[in-house]
Amino acid sequence: MSSRPPERAAPNSSTVHGGGRELRADARRNRERVLRTAQQLFATDGLGVSLDEIARRAGVGPGTVHRHFPTKEALYLAVTIDQLEQLVAEATALAATDDPAALFTQLSRMVAMGAENAAVKSALTAAEFDLRTAAPDVAADLTGQVAELLDRAHTAGAVRRDVTVDDVMALVAGAFAAIRHANAETSQQRSAHLAQIILDGLRPR
Repeated sequence: MSSRPPERAAPNSSTVHGGGRELRADARRNRERVLRTAQQLFATDGLGVSLDEIARRAGVGPGTVHRHFPTKEALYLAVTIDQLEQLVAEATALAATDDPAALFTQLSRMVAMGAENAAVKSALTAAEFDLRTAAPDVAADLTGQVAELLDRAHTAGAVRRDVTVDDVMALVAGAFAAIRHANAETSQQRSAHLAQIILDGLRPR
């Protein structure tokens, strides 16, 4: 994949890519079908899968895919943003609870999703593109929610006082490297175990 960040896909799935006109119901369903199919294939194959194969597996024509997503990079980014917005929503829900250890729950979810999904891992590690450049709003939302959970953990004494949100995000990226080094990417139990060891380093001494 080119090092140049791809253009951000429109976050609203009900509008035409690059425009504000509402999609017809059938076009909206096709777009969602392509996104879900691409999500599954990118999770396992990364960018190696072709747009034609995504179209075939989604049960739509190649032209349908290209109308919504002019390049593979645009589709990849749209899938990634969709997944990361799920993480933001989960973090928002955790922030509404009184659990001082909610930070660890959120970070475990982030690592688990990244370990299973190549697109999410690439975004969180800036391997394929820098999310802060390609989708700054999503990056800011996710980091902001993690920072809020970190502040609560600090107040409750559930995390080391010297830990910053940048440290936390770096540890998430580091967890993916550890999982890959241990050849644990296909083992949910093994990858979760490694992530837990890494995240335990955030706890007070």
